[in-house]
Amino acid sequence: MKQSILTATALGATLMGGLAAGHGALAQTAPATVNLIGEARHISVLNDQNLGERQWIVPAPSADANQFAFTMKGYVFGIKLLNVSYFGYEDTQDYAAYADIRTSGLGALLKKMDIWSVTRGRITGDGDLRPDFHVQQNTDKKNRRVEMVYDNDAAEVTVDIVPPLGSQGIPPATPDERFAAYDTITALLHMTRKGRQDAASLCSGRVPVFDSKQHYNLRLSPVGDARVKYLGDKQTAIHCHAYYEPISGFDPEDLPDAEEAGTPVDIYFNYYPDIDMHVPVRFAYRISSFKAIIKMTGLVMVTPDGEVITIDS
Repeated sequence: MKQSILTATALGATLMGGLAAGHGALAQTAPATVNLIGEARHISVLNDQNLGERQWIVPAPSADANQFAFTMKGYVFGIKLLNVSYFGYEDTQDYAAYADIRTSGLGALLKKMDIWSVTRGRITGDGDLRPDFHVQQNTDKKNRRVEMVYDNDAAEVTVDIVPPLGSQGIPPATPDERFAAYDTITALLHMTRKGRQDAASLCSGRVPVFDSKQHYNLRLSPVGDARVKYLGDKQTAIHCHAYYEPISGFDPEDLPDAEEAGTPVDIYFNYYPDIDMHVPVRFAYRISSFKAIIKMTGLVMVTPDGEVITIDS
């Protein structure tokens, strides 16, 4: 195990570098200035390409917040082609999350892309997550910007996309469908919290998602415990199936065929009591001759009592 000086800057640099070599856990008192999401790769340029005059603000986490950040690497046909980072925090009232995904590209199977997104929201009295805004930036040739603003009093969401999409699908998602669903990175945070009160609920139910065009459900079902490799070791994890169920906002050519609709994504969760979350540690998808694996390579947690815990592979 390699020990690092856990300042806020060092934490962010360590995560984005894939975390230091060696496997183990380290805990120590965190300085009050630790702000994991503030160290995310694109937070500093969040407002550089705004579509209007509104400024998007992600406050620093409060002293009693759970903070988390993890990195994952993806393999297609055994070739490392994907890097994923996810940062966030939650307290009793608010949450914020950041994600980015970078791919190297593999011909027609996996396009080269670099996409990042940020969401800020609140936690309702019944424990649900309600976003206030979601911003997504694509950095390909089109450089598409997506901004979604939620009016939680009027139960409406406004979507601005520049350059605009050619279609909103047939049929497009209705205003009610858009508002009732989670944005993509809130959906993942919601999944980590599902088993908090009842572990059996982790792999059950449907998670509604609206990604600025397409509206779909992730239908979850339990499989059981499994031994899989993540964070450098083979460990026990909770195995769930997630089925992709398109609802609206799809062009005909984007709809899954029968095989795709019937093939789940395998998701493996591990429960981390320090932040009371079931964190996804591995994803797997196999269909026909296509095989993709995404596994966690590093995790940092900051607990409300100021403890920093790092685990890396």
